[in-house]
Amino acid sequence: MKIDVETVLALPAYTGATIIAGHGGMHRLVNNVSFMEVPDILPYVSQGNLLLTTFYPIAGNEEAMRELVPRLAEKGLAGLAVKLGRYVTALPDVMIDAANRHDFPLITLSEDANLSELSNAVLEVLLEKQNSILKFRDEIHQQLMRLLLNGAHMNTFVTVLSGMIQMPVFLFSGRGELLAQSISDELFERDGKTYTLGERVFTGDEVIAQPIRVGEEALGELIALDVAGKRTSTIHIAMEQASILLALDFQRERAILEQERNYLDAFIRDILNGRFRSEEEVVRRAHSFNWNLSLPLGMVAVEQKVRTMPESETIEQFERWLSGRFSDRELTHKVIYYEDSLICFVSEPKATTLLDIGTYVHERSAGEGRDVIIACSSRVERLRDLAAEYERLRQTLRIMRTIELDPVQSVDGLGLYALLFELDDSSLRQFVERRIGRLVGEEELLRTLATLIRCQMNVQKASQQLFIHYNTLRYRIERLKALGFDLTDGEKMGEYYIASQALHVLNSRIEDERLSEL
Repeated sequence: MKIDVETVLALPAYTGATIIAGHGGMHRLVNNVSFMEVPDILPYVSQGNLLLTTFYPIAGNEEAMRELVPRLAEKGLAGLAVKLGRYVTALPDVMIDAANRHDFPLITLSEDANLSELSNAVLEVLLEKQNSILKFRDEIHQQLMRLLLNGAHMNTFVTVLSGMIQMPVFLFSGRGELLAQSISDELFERDGKTYTLGERVFTGDEVIAQPIRVGEEALGELIALDVAGKRTSTIHIAMEQASILLALDFQRERAILEQERNYLDAFIRDILNGRFRSEEEVVRRAHSFNWNLSLPLGMVAVEQKVRTMPESETIEQFERWLSGRFSDRELTHKVIYYEDSLICFVSEPKATTLLDIGTYVHERSAGEGRDVIIACSSRVERLRDLAAEYERLRQTLRIMRTIELDPVQSVDGLGLYALLFELDDSSLRQFVERRIGRLVGEEELLRTLATLIRCQMNVQKASQQLFIHYNTLRYRIERLKALGFDLTDGEKMGEYYIASQALHVLNSRIEDERLSEL
């Protein structure tokens, strides 16, 4: 704990000390006392030191006397106290002028002053305040720890902390979500580093922000609003202790959640592998995971097109967001991250519910910048059929990753594409070679041909989808005709399109093999 120069001069031991220059620095903080025993003192002092000296090391050295104050001020010392008498009887004007310029307290001590006693007087005050701080820190720690050990809700925790520091307190997650608040009867809003409570806006020094961290990872943040200008060091101590305990509690909850995820993964694998004695056993075990499982059951799988989450969002965040979208529709559900996808199990879905919710989730995802594909299962009437339906769901996702389809698909809506995935490489390669072999490697023409077929040979619409000029597309059409492609025969056009999708399947398998070898 630090005290300032003015406090030091008020101590009984400093009776007779006089500040002769640098009065503007009276509130410089003092955190230690040093003695000047060598001419080159700078390496041995630090910011906040009060330097005591008789000037013995530099007595008679005018240059050293002239440079001392500016150099001490630059290093951030609290002040310089000089005992007059034996080595110097008065301080030179050059030092006084420098002290005034730098607002650096320059103090004279009487000839009978004992430097050791002066040093001890300051150190005793600092030690007393430090002991007081340690006691306060321990009391805060004990009170808040008891709350967490007794399972207090986070609102209770921040309310007790708020009472300790006499400020409203708010707890945010590492993602900026408001988790708890000590005041609930006034509107509270956050916009960046600006906070609004009721009609008052808080910014800058009115906001005390205490990060909750483990190493470099930000787990959350405590915010206190200085409504009455009471900001003190004890408030920062209380906030710091609260953040340490919350970091431990967050870590504990994370460990519990991770363990629950492991148990849940094992439970899902048991269901999908048919390792259960009865449906009643599965329903009972599901309740232990807060999962109200009831038949019939449906599944909706959501997967990022790019197989990594955005840096700003974790799987857990996306999982909670997705669960919220199912809650919007008041569906009994459970969202689980499983095999690189988020799988939502929906209890007793209506016939159209799954595709409807899939479309809704995709629209909301797109509106928030998420690029996802969504596969929807059929209704499963018996748990023993769940594994087979889940495999169809995974197959649908594999097809959607490979072939350009609408981003929301039902396992029953893929038809021909599902058959393509059942064929071996040799059969697919032969079919591709016979139908579009001349275009293999010609990505521009392949894309043009597939787009024309999807647009039913509507040249204007196809050019818009390809983002090319109408005449450019006409030129490509002539090239396709020159290569022998009949664009007027509907049956052949269908075969061209199937062959282009078969080529996508082949390329996807090659890429999967390459990645598996890495």
